[in-house]
Amino acid sequence: MQPISVAHNQRGMTMMSWLIVLAILVFFMLIGIKMVPTYLENYSIRQVLKNMENDREVRKMTPSEMKKSFTKRLKINSVYDFDNNAIKIRKEKGGTLFAVDYEIRKPVAGNVYIVMTFSESANFPPP
Repeated sequence: MQPISVAHNQRGMTMMSWLIVLAILVFFMLIGIKMVPTYLENYSIRQVLKNMENDREVRKMTPSEMKKSFTKRLKINSVYDFDNNAIKIRKEKGGTLFAVDYEIRKPVAGNVYIVMTFSESANFPPP
């Protein structure tokens, strides 16, 4: 008795399957291209806050001076498109809380947007 042979019709993915896979890859690459610069800017903002936290001169500043110093440091780090209304400075019992809460919307295609929210803060002890 001979084994039943199975026809070997499978030869890989069809052209339509490849186009679907390619479209999905392009979509995720587009999202990555839109998101990476925003995360790099957030990293710069985090580093500026960390540097301000370690700077003893900042502890002696008024809230408006802190805001100006923060903005100048952002420009030095090539972060130009930042809304100063996202900065909240609050006096607390243990010092001054400098918080930055902001949202970025990046268009992907048509009316589809990527929304990224960030919240960073630094606590400055009293001088």
